[in-house]
Amino acid sequence: MTQPERREFAKQTVKWGGAALSLLTVLNLPSVVLGAGPGMGNPLNTIKENPFLQRNDLQDALKSLYVTYDSTSPYPHKFNDVISKGQLECLEFIVSKGLDKEYAAHYVATMTPILLRVKQMVEKEGPDKALQGMFEGTTCSYQLMERIDVKQGERSFPCPYKQALENCKKWLPNRFVLEWKDVCSKLCIPTWTGFAKVIGVNIAVQPGETCIVKLA
Repeated sequence: MTQPERREFAKQTVKWGGAALSLLTVLNLPSVVLGAGPGMGNPLNTIKENPFLQRNDLQDALKSLYVTYDSTSPYPHKFNDVISKGQLECLEFIVSKGLDKEYAAHYVATMTPILLRVKQMVEKEGPDKALQGMFEGTTCSYQLMERIDVKQGERSFPCPYKQALENCKKWLPNRFVLEWKDVCSKLCIPTWTGFAKVIGVNIAVQPGETCIVKLA
């Protein structure tokens, strides 16, 4: 979506009220959520009965989505900006202090209780559950990655850090000396392979603008 298209999208949806039903239609959520399929009845009734849509903070969430994508200065913002930049700032400090190996080990250690639960799922349902537990099955990942493509034994997604790092270096040139390759080699690969080791599987990571993680 171009900058004018993004701005017009946000302007019109906010101008005309940004009702929940309109947003769900724009986001193309499955018809089972909207209740719009054959025999599903009145979609408004389904919406009223859906626990997700009864959350009292949903209006704030929708507003946050609109104003984020409405922000195109100094660059088009993404919904994962806060988490991607926060992790980059953390990594900048860690790498400057030569503590990247210690940080990766600490990250894996703090995640171990969750990873051991994923390990139990893998033992019952097979190794693909390891990738599910590391990526599309956890909010920490699917809030960070704009899109996660799921294949048996493989996950791929646009790198959430490359553009964020380029934006930071362009608009705040003294903020980072970190290079994109450092993010791959000092954060993503060591932590993901560490997660996989605890779960009891082996993975291969192919970094790039589209990152690919496969069971090995």
